[in-house]
Amino acid sequence: MRNKRNLLYGALILIIITYLGLSTLLGPQFEMNGLRIACNDDAAGLLIKYLAREDSTALEVVNMSYQQLQDCCSSQTELALSAGNFDLAVLCPDSADKLIASGQPFRVLGTIVVNAKVLVTNQDSIPRTVGYMNAREIQKKLVWSNLGSSIEMQPMLPAGLPYALEREAVEGIVLDILGALRIGGYRTPLPSEYPTSVLVVHKDLLDSLELASFIEAYNQAVEEINSTEILMMELAKNLAIENSGNEVKVWREMGVQFQQIELQN
Repeated sequence: MRNKRNLLYGALILIIITYLGLSTLLGPQFEMNGLRIACNDDAAGLLIKYLAREDSTALEVVNMSYQQLQDCCSSQTELALSAGNFDLAVLCPDSADKLIASGQPFRVLGTIVVNAKVLVTNQDSIPRTVGYMNAREIQKKLVWSNLGSSIEMQPMLPAGLPYALEREAVEGIVLDILGALRIGGYRTPLPSEYPTSVLVVHKDLLDSLELASFIEAYNQAVEEINSTEILMMELAKNLAIENSGNEVKVWREMGVQFQQIELQN
């Protein structure tokens, strides 16, 4: 009898722990208001943060809030989107394709940013080995199409890429432009027809006035942050530096550009 009681207590504790773990995993880290947007800490995320900042005039048009993802290709992100925690999400094309192929009720609205993935190397030469973010097949194509298919591509966790380059485990790494600006090294553009990040929306929002207002505010933010003056301000804040003139120069040299989105009727 005592053994049965202990088993019941154990099962109950396991259920509670599992529930709390999933709640932490799937739930937002703070209360979100209006349109709930998920984004990464990358170039596309820089735009979303600018759009949804506290003093943004966009908030006069549409109520919104955002939460940063650790990795848009992670199972945690897929679970959070499946649980209905977000109305819109900024994803890489690989993650967006996977989300929609899984049957989740989302649709790609359009491209947010192009050419935001760059190659970083310690030497000013073509690397023989390149680390890239795991589950991003497009990043392999970026490197091979620009530098040749003989390069050995090694998938890694995103957070481990700078360390791998520092320890010379690889000769080059693919990083988002913001990550590339945070570390030293030679930067090489990886221009491509593929978007770096896309915006996906829950199908329940399609044809809504709320979404139309968001896209109007979004397009205005794109026009503003593509200007040198605003881009310098936002990069300086994000990178915690006083003057981002050199960083904006690299940004332009890499061909990074935010894109406006047109809603389809």
